[in-house]
Parts: sequence; structure tokens; C-alpha cells
Amino acid sequence: MNTLRFYTKRIFLVVCAVFFGFLILIASRSSSLEYESQREHSQHYPRPLPRIVRPGEQLPFQPQPPPILNSPKINYNELGIKRELDHELLDRIKWHIKEVNLNEGIKNECKLNETLSQYWKRTEGRTVPVRDSWEKFYAEIGTCDLYRDDEIINNLLKELSTMPIKNVHIMEGGTQVKLVLTFENDKQAVFKPMRFGRDYETDPNHFYFGDFERHNAEIATFHLDKILGFRRAVPTVGRVMNMTSELKDKAERKLKKTFFISPAKNHCFVGKSERKLKKTFFISPAKNHCFVGKCDYYCDTTHSICGAPDLKEGSVQVFLPDDTTVPRKHNKSPYRRTYSKKTQLAIWQQDMKFCQWKVKNQKQYAHGRRLLDLIDLHVMDYLIGNQDRHHYESFAVFDKIPSYAIHLDNGRSFGRTDFDDDDILLPLRQCCVIRPSTLNTLIKFYGGPKSLSQALHESLSNDPVSPVLAFKHYPALERRLHNIMKYILECLDTQRDGPSKMIITEYHNKRIPETPENENDEDEDDKKQDDTDGPSKMIITEYHNKRIPETPENENDDDEDDKKQDDTLALAQQGQQQPPEPPQVLEPNVQQRI
Repeated sequence: MNTLRFYTKRIFLVVCAVFFGFLILIASRSSSLEYESQREHSQHYPRPLPRIVRPGEQLPFQPQPPPILNSPKINYNELGIKRELDHELLDRIKWHIKEVNLNEGIKNECKLNETLSQYWKRTEGRTVPVRDSWEKFYAEIGTCDLYRDDEIINNLLKELSTMPIKNVHIMEGGTQVKLVLTFENDKQAVFKPMRFGRDYETDPNHFYFGDFERHNAEIATFHLDKILGFRRAVPTVGRVMNMTSELKDKAERKLKKTFFISPAKNHCFVGKSERKLKKTFFISPAKNHCFVGKCDYYCDTTHSICGAPDLKEGSVQVFLPDDTTVPRKHNKSPYRRTYSKKTQLAIWQQDMKFCQWKVKNQKQYAHGRRLLDLIDLHVMDYLIGNQDRHHYESFAVFDKIPSYAIHLDNGRSFGRTDFDDDDILLPLRQCCVIRPSTLNTLIKFYGGPKSLSQALHESLSNDPVSPVLAFKHYPALERRLHNIMKYILECLDTQRDGPSKMIITEYHNKRIPETPENENDEDEDDKKQDDTDGPSKMIITEYHNKRIPETPENENDDDEDDKKQDDTLALAQQGQQQPPEPPQVLEPNVQQRI
């Protein structure tokens, strides 16, 4: 029996050895054949070239540059900017309008220019206080433009850029990070930090609605709006902030928790919801502070706002008066884009008669100044390259006096110098109407002794963060002005009833009955289900879901996202433990408010 077991083991071992040896032989044979095949293939076919990144692909995220401090002023003549001037084009425009009295038309554009203080004094007997630059600016808001007294605006800009800050908090809403600054006089302004240097341009693969906002675009647009004579842009100035003494130390609790210091020894900040902000403040291995803003886009540690090392440049824009006291209307533009990646062209971009059958027949554009305001707005947007104009605001405080479009939200301007989006000018090309003052200003800068870019350069040189724009934007500005003049000539050439029907102070459609100023502000598109709630349901201070019962603030603060917070910050901390949270000391006015 033992002998049988011994032979069985030996037979089993022999069978296994033969089997595995056969497998090894087959494997080596196939490898040899594969090698011979590859060698023969390589002799007849060249090796493929390595993949090269094509132009226009996603660009790497650009490092944030340091702020500009005490930069010397550059003479415009040293830049060698070439003007786009066609004398024949200019002569033809002047020939068309030779019988039009532009100066007389300019006088009739604003029949009643009454300031807010004058209006309230006349209608309600109210007196508007003028204790500081903010209140002086508010009191001088007019029925035809936002301001007229340059001395008041210059004083306001100086205080916006130098006045000590009392406290800072995150501005709720909006697509990108913004902070609300409260100054020592208890007045407020919006701070937009710098993300890119002057030379950085928008990636051509980015959609207009996903583009980064640029702080210097807000500053430059304010100056250009003033130069063009519109005076409807909100006063904005550059300022270099100290991330520690002016932001972190003055931040309210929910912003202070978002500061951290990056591995590059720069001060940064990040924005989260109020429940998560307490966990976002940490010290990096380099012992630096950083934070992030709270917004819809680009508000995470990847896109944190960092100083160099603790200085941060940005734009400071004055707050308009509170809309409960000075109400404003949020108007949807008929020339808004689709904001869709699939359906990229709106109807107005495909139908050159859109203004005739749609816009001019809408009650809010059929009479008065609003259509001409729309043309002015798009002329400015074309010059600055702003494709992101879906809504515009107007004051609703002057009762039956027609209001104007406020030139707000220009952060996505000055993104590219090599591209002119002529679709922005379609309101002018389709409607073929323009104000006498607008036409006169364009002609002056197109053929006059001082070019538009020179006037802008001289105006921007007075800003604290000058140079505000990269100088390569100046030739683009001159080129776009030339294109505007070409389209104006095109309208004049095709005008059957003469230039008097095109160069007007007000537009009136006789087929549409005239209604009071504040009636029929909604168009048919606003009545659709997706827009029935209007912008008031989108631009809110708090969100409430009626289907979810409301609980006390401090209950159920730990959700799944909060439990993942430590994992989110682990990468930024790089293994460092978060220091203990210092005790919160509330300021007296904060304690009273609580």
C-alpha cells in the first residue's frame, strides 16, 4: 500500500512538470513570433510622431501676479499706436449728415435733467443728506445720467482707494468671488480681486458665460463710459489691499475662517457656505494664510485668491443706493445670448430683421429713450469686447420720467485683442438708429486730433493701479471704432427717409400705443414658465424651500459635505494639523446687531 502511494506521487510530479514545461514552450514561441512581427513592421513603417498640443487647447492656469505699485506714467506718444482712420469713410458720413444739426439734437436729448435730491424735494419735500462723498454721489443721481459733477466723483474715487476699512464680508450671489467692504463711515463698496495679469487673454475655447471676470475691466469700462459721454457706469477705482490688516483682520467671522497661507508663502482665501467656512482656515507648511470666496464659479482651493505675499490688487466699485430706498428694475435684454453650449446662436443673430419685427414692436422699446439706450450700451460693449450682456438695470424712482440703462457688470470685458465680435453691434446694424451725442462723440474720436485710445490712456493714468490695461488693447479699440463707423455708414447708405430718421433723440413707433413708463415692462419671453418668477427669484439674499421644514440655525449643521471637509483641506494642508481656532471677539456694533 505504501509502495502504491509512493509511485502515485512520482507520477503526479512528472505529469505536472511536463504540463508546465509545455506551457512555457508555447509562451516563448508566441513571444518570439510577436517580436519578429514587430521588427518587420518597424522596418516598413515609420515610428509615429509624439502628440503635440494644438493651438487653442485649454491653457494652463496662470499664476497670480503681484500688484502694480508706483508704476511710472508712460506717455501715449511713446507707444506708437496706429489709428484706423479712413478719410473717405469719414467724408461720406459727414456728407450724409450735413443737413442734420447735431448740436440742436444733443440739447433735446435730455428734456428734464433732475437730480434725485431735486426730485424728492419737489415731489415729497424730502431732503437728501450730503455728509460724505457717497451721499453726494447719491444725491446727484440724475434722470439722464448717473453723475455729472466730476469733482464729486474724483473725491469719491479717492476715498474708495484710500479710506480705512471697518469690516469685510463675502458678497452673496454672483458667479465669481466678490467682497463687500464697509468703510469707517459705514458706507460700502464691492471689491473684485485680481486673478490675472494685464497681458493674459481669454482662452478661445472658453464660452463667454464661463470666462473669468477681470478687475481691471471694471475700472477701464468706467473711464471709457465717461469719455464717451454716457456717464452711466458705476464709479470704480483700483486699490491694493493688505490681505492681513485690511481683509483678514477686518473680516467677519464667516470670511475669516476661509483664510489660509499657501505653500508659496502667499496669503489666500477661499469661500464656502457659512457652515463650512469655520473649517477652511488653516496654516500651510509654509506658515502662510489663504482664503477663497463664495460664488457659483471658481470658488475652491484650486482658484483661491492669493497675495504676493500679502498684497492684493483689485477694483473697488461703489454701491448704488439701497434698492428699498431708490428702487431699480432688472430688465431682460432682447439681445441676450442663448447661454447654451448646444444652441449657440440666438434668433437675433440669425435674422437681420429681428429689430423691425420684434424689438421695435415691444411696448418698452416702441417709445422713448430705451431703444437708444440699448444702442449706446451695445456700442460700448463692442468697444470693450463684452459678450455677457443678458440684463441691464434702470432706476424706478423717478415715477413717470423715463429712466436709462445703468452700465453695470462689465467684468468680462477686455478679454481678447485679436477678436472683434460683430454680433455685439447687431442692435445698431438692425435698428439703424443712434443718438446725436453718440454719433458726434464717435466722429470726434475717429477723425479728431485726439484718438479714443489716447483719451482712455490719459484718463486711466490717474488710477492708483495704472497702467490699468495692457497697451495691446489700444489698437483693438481703434480697430473696433473703425468698424462701428463702417456700420454707421452702411445704415446711412440704406436709409430711405434720410438721416433724420436715423439720428434721433427718441424713438416712436406709431403702430404701438404709448403707455406709462412703468407699465408693460415684461415681454412675451418673460411670460414663459421658466421666467415667470423673474430675476427676483434668482438674485436673492436667502433661499427657502417650502417643502423642507425650517430648523434652528445651529441644528443639523453637520451634513455629508461637512464630514468630507477634512479630506478637502488635507491636500492644501499637506499633512499639517489645523491650529486651534482663536476666540472670536465681536466688535461693539456687531454685538448690538446680534
